[in-house]
Amino acid sequence: MKKLLTLLLLTSINFCYAQVEENWEDHSKKLPGYVILKDGKKIEGYLKRFLKIKSQRKVKFFKTLDDKPVVYKPKQLKAYQIGDDYYESHPYEGLSGKTKVFLLRTLKGKISLFEYYMRVEDDQKMELTISKKGNKEVILDFDGTKVVAEGFASKEGGKTLKFSSTKVLFSFKKVMSKYVSDYPELAKKIKNKEKGYKVYNILNIVNEYNAHFGE
Repeated sequence: MKKLLTLLLLTSINFCYAQVEENWEDHSKKLPGYVILKDGKKIEGYLKRFLKIKSQRKVKFFKTLDDKPVVYKPKQLKAYQIGDDYYESHPYEGLSGKTKVFLLRTLKGKISLFEYYMRVEDDQKMELTISKKGNKEVILDFDGTKVVAEGFASKEGGKTLKFSSTKVLFSFKKVMSKYVSDYPELAKKIKNKEKGYKVYNILNIVNEYNAHFGE
């Protein structure tokens, strides 16, 4: 039963973002990090933690622990780092057109992988009783939203690929083989749709590519 409750709690984390995001910053600490300006200048200092979605829209930077914050948006920076998390500014085309956002880097290399998070409705509004003892009970209330991630690849000196785009999904062998054309052996495997080199093998493909170039 305890394992089941733990699993339910872990699963429910995604549903809770909307409810706690606005108050998260008030309780977060200033963490060491840096920002990289558009001209490449790196400024070290401290940043305040936001949740995943808000972290894509802005960053609050402090030169020292006692300084007033400077708020940067994606158009103003190349990248920033807070703790172990590294974000880069990239164009993103969504429902409101193309704009710039901070993408969270999940893999570093000649081809780096990034994620963009968004909240979606799934119509599963619910109230979950976690524990009950006598007249005391712990209840979690979910608003029917969850956070999902879109995957991106960014190549040194090249363009960014959005894996969920129709072009990539329906023309993967053509798009991806061209993307890694500077590694002909890998490009051939993708073009021939060999086992282990299809759209759901992105991570393995990128790792193989980076290993080939010593990344």
